[in-house]
Amino acid sequence: MKVSRVVVVVVLLLVGYAGVWYWQSLTEVDQSATQSDLAQATNQCDLIASKAAAELPERLPFQKLEKAARQSRVLDRCMQDRGYQENPAWVREVNKKVPDIAREQGLSENEAFETLRRQAMLQADEKSPAYWRKRS
Repeated sequence: MKVSRVVVVVVLLLVGYAGVWYWQSLTEVDQSATQSDLAQATNQCDLIASKAAAELPERLPFQKLEKAARQSRVLDRCMQDRGYQENPAWVREVNKKVPDIAREQGLSENEAFETLRRQAMLQADEKSPAYWRKRS
């Protein structure tokens, strides 16, 4: 009788532990699914943007800028279609850094901002807020 109670308690503890482990694994999947949705949308839109600008010539410097501008515009529209928008927190953070970067690299502030924006569209930086956020 005493042995059967111990066995029942051990089985209940194992079932409880398995339930907690399962619950934690479900919450981790939900968090990574949100991140992977953004990454997946970014990858898809980057591919679409690359195809949209693939036929443009880029022999001269202004043609390279036109090609980069088209890729950026197509990527932005594609992400908007998928429910993402530019994060205002990212804009505020970068606007603080732009004058220093422009001065260091000898660029205009607009060009420095646009360069940072194009980089942030495709890859997140852990130091600053993400460029994309889900539209509310």
